[in-house]
Amino acid sequence: MAVSRLPRLVLTGPESTGKTTLAKALAEHLDGVLVPEYLRDYFQVEGSLTLEDAIPIAQGQWVNEERGAEQASEQNRLLVCDTDLVSSLVYSCHYYEDEINTPLWALWEQWSERHKKRLAKPPYTPRLYILCDVDWPWVDDGQRDAPDLRGLFLKRFKTELEAMGHDFICVSGSLDERLSSVLAHLVRHHANR
Repeated sequence: MAVSRLPRLVLTGPESTGKTTLAKALAEHLDGVLVPEYLRDYFQVEGSLTLEDAIPIAQGQWVNEERGAEQASEQNRLLVCDTDLVSSLVYSCHYYEDEINTPLWALWEQWSERHKKRLAKPPYTPRLYILCDVDWPWVDDGQRDAPDLRGLFLKRFKTELEAMGHDFICVSGSLDERLSSVLAHLVRHHANR
């Protein structure tokens, strides 16, 4: 399986569904370059978030992905991203729904629409989204706040990914089961491209 034939792998899904754990395992198993979740560091500095933070968070993740992509390209390695713009889209709609008709929301929407179009073209494609199921144990890390809404968020992530037209798979079970599912998908669908 040649690394150059593989898509960028992007972990996505509701909070506390094992995205970071699986991203690290994939990067290690496939000798990939890991792009961590930018929001974690941003939240540590800011402590609380508003709609004003939506663009800086998404932009920070975007910049980190581009840095990772440069490194992966130079080293002929796979790129594994622990989240991307899709998470920002889903969570912004939930947390800031009362601000949807404001100028600030219009600015966020313009920014995100422009970047969604970029994601649909090379070098940002192909992308394989790995949607993590909610059968992973909930862990309260001080940032997470919606354990009872993970099923709802899973549906929203599926809807967003379908609307964007990106290739995605759902993974569930233990870490080994999730890792095996991703690797099997890569072998089946990308080895011969």
